[in-house]
Amino acid sequence: MRADLVLLKRFGFNATRTAHYPNDPTLYDLAYGANHDAAAGWLRTHDPTRPLQYEGAAKRGWADPTVASDIACPMYAPIEESVAHALSGEQTKPLIQCEYSHAMGNSNGTLADHWAAIESTPGLQGGFIWEFWDHGILQKVSDGRPAGRAGAGLYDNGVAAPGHRWAYGGDFGETIHDGAFIADGVVFPDRTPKPAQYEHRENAAPVRIECFKHEGIVLGNHQHFRRLDWLSGEWELSLADGRTLTAPAELPDLCPGETAAVPLPFELPRDGGEAWLTLRVTTAQDLPWAQRGTKVCAPQVRLRAATVVAGVPVADAPVADVPLADAPLADVPGVDRSVEVDAEGLLVHPLLTTAPTLSLWRAPTDNDELGGMAARWRAWGLDALVRKVVSVRRDGASVSVLAEYAGAVGVVRHRQVFTPFEGGVRIDEQAGLPDEFDDVARVGSVFETVAGLDLLEWFGQGPWESYPDRSAAAPVGHHSVPVDELFTPYLRPQESGGRHGVRRFTLSAPDASGLAVVLDAPRQVCVTRHRAEDLTAAAHHDELVPRPGCVVHIDAAHRGLGTASCGPDTSPSYRIAPGIHRWSWTLRVL
Repeated sequence: MRADLVLLKRFGFNATRTAHYPNDPTLYDLAYGANHDAAAGWLRTHDPTRPLQYEGAAKRGWADPTVASDIACPMYAPIEESVAHALSGEQTKPLIQCEYSHAMGNSNGTLADHWAAIESTPGLQGGFIWEFWDHGILQKVSDGRPAGRAGAGLYDNGVAAPGHRWAYGGDFGETIHDGAFIADGVVFPDRTPKPAQYEHRENAAPVRIECFKHEGIVLGNHQHFRRLDWLSGEWELSLADGRTLTAPAELPDLCPGETAAVPLPFELPRDGGEAWLTLRVTTAQDLPWAQRGTKVCAPQVRLRAATVVAGVPVADAPVADVPLADAPLADVPGVDRSVEVDAEGLLVHPLLTTAPTLSLWRAPTDNDELGGMAARWRAWGLDALVRKVVSVRRDGASVSVLAEYAGAVGVVRHRQVFTPFEGGVRIDEQAGLPDEFDDVARVGSVFETVAGLDLLEWFGQGPWESYPDRSAAAPVGHHSVPVDELFTPYLRPQESGGRHGVRRFTLSAPDASGLAVVLDAPRQVCVTRHRAEDLTAAAHHDELVPRPGCVVHIDAAHRGLGTASCGPDTSPSYRIAPGIHRWSWTLRVL
């Protein structure tokens, strides 16, 4: 139990909310002290000003001064409503949401948005995430019985050992259950942190980079009671050309709430392209809850933007049908003659087993299923789009392919322009979503590679999983992760393993052979061993059979995660509108 509290403390949490049932007295002793009950009795007599919280009172009005709660404590109130209440002039008590984000599966979208509002709006004080850990039970697949105490050690990094799985509602023959609804923690059953833990840690960062000015980097102490002397840091400069520079960081002596400018730790190289400066902060000494060197946060600031490279325009005008024929991309010196576009308008490439095609579907997250989005996407037929090639034509060295993807209620017109260059091919894409497809899961390309490409290296946000509305804890830099470790093993298989803001990546074999992809802009990229339909069909990870190659998604747009399994959906800014979506990328052999 103490280890659980230490784990929470290391990721920036400083309060726990107990609910629904009496808790073990040991928890009260650890969290509040051995004399908690006696102290509470004494305070009621000697200090009646101490605040009380009662969630039920919120139903009578957040500002009602007559209810038995000194705190306005609603559950899953939208950000906009909380801010409006704080600015209304009617607020009489601090607002601390008793729950504001539900950690079921791939979830906890908009955490950073909540904390941006909380920290910028007087009267908003915080909130509680539901909940700490996934209540999975280690189960032997052979007989369906719990592993019990003999199962200790039969798991690692959230993954159950072969022959075992994390069981949830319905896995023991019961007919009345809540399915995977109890798999709603920020850590897995073995206490391995989920990506959402890292997101919260960054939102709770005690030291922040406020901005980059001509006089240097402005740092801020966001604590309320402590100086920065318990922390140490290291600067890291990441350049788009692959260089990474590091230097020790001397943190300024700031009182709570103070800011100060510190000199830029490096002379910024004139070349190198896009440049990002990260302050990696750790504990400077042993603490009761963390050893010296424990990671605390990694605030980041962009020092130089990327140079915008104009893409090849993709015409909007319809293309007339023409006879279909193979269209080799071999008219440019240095182009691999095994790369061509076939009669169906599909790219043929020696490192791809499946050509890049349009994808609008993702394996539904728990939020997608319980929030109703997955049912809507299925009704539209996004999980079973039917491709029909309309035309394949040559335009100089390029080949233009127009295809239609028919759903149950609408048709998407998708154009790809393949242009060869020395050592590779550029793919410029455009998809026109009809009005019926309002708020889809993703818009992008999906392809599959040959086996043996087992290492992903990328420049972008990382190293852990991130999505458009949950990416504050993923600093831009150079990252390298084996493909088999990219996937996040949520108890019920679903969309996972994505990386937000990727600029380029390589997939390579041990002999350094492989492929390289450069994107026209920071994009959402996902590389796993599983197709979306594989994940959708599985109820547990022991049912998944990894594919020998990689399944690669490059998304022009990807819907946010939200927290709709028990709370608000993601905000409209993280949803995908119908209309024209464009993206481009280059593919070459290493």
